[in-house]
Amino acid sequence: MGLFEVTVTLANPTAPQRTEMLSLLVDTGATLSWIPRKLLENLGVKPTARLEFQLADGRLLQRDAGAALFTIDGKTLTIPVAFAEQGEESVLGATALEALGFAVDPVEKKLIPRSLLALQRTVPKGL
Repeated sequence: MGLFEVTVTLANPTAPQRTEMLSLLVDTGATLSWIPRKLLENLGVKPTARLEFQLADGRLLQRDAGAALFTIDGKTLTIPVAFAEQGEESVLGATALEALGFAVDPVEKKLIPRSLLALQRTVPKGL
C-alpha cells in the first residue's frame, strides 16, 4: 500500500474550542491513532488508560490512551488515541477510519467515504 498523509483537526472533547491541526500518516495496521503526547497535553486531553501494543517486529510496549475529538473532511467524532512519545510516528489508525466512515484508496492515496456497517436483527413479536 502506498503511504500518504491526511490533515486532521483534533480537539479536546470537553473543550472543543481548543483545536490543533496536524498531518497524520494513514496506517490501517495500527488499531489506535498515535498522537504526540505534547499535542494532546496542550489540548488538555488526559490519559484514561494504559494499554499494551504489539509492534510489527513482535515487541510489546505500553502507552497511555485517552480520547480526542477528530475532524476529517467535515466528519467529527470522539476517537480513542494512544499518547505517542517523542520520536514516534504520528498515525491515523483503523479505529478512527472505521468510526468516521472512511476507507483507504491506496492507488489514489486518499480517503474515500463509506457507509458505516451495522447488524440489524429483527426481534420476533411477543419477545
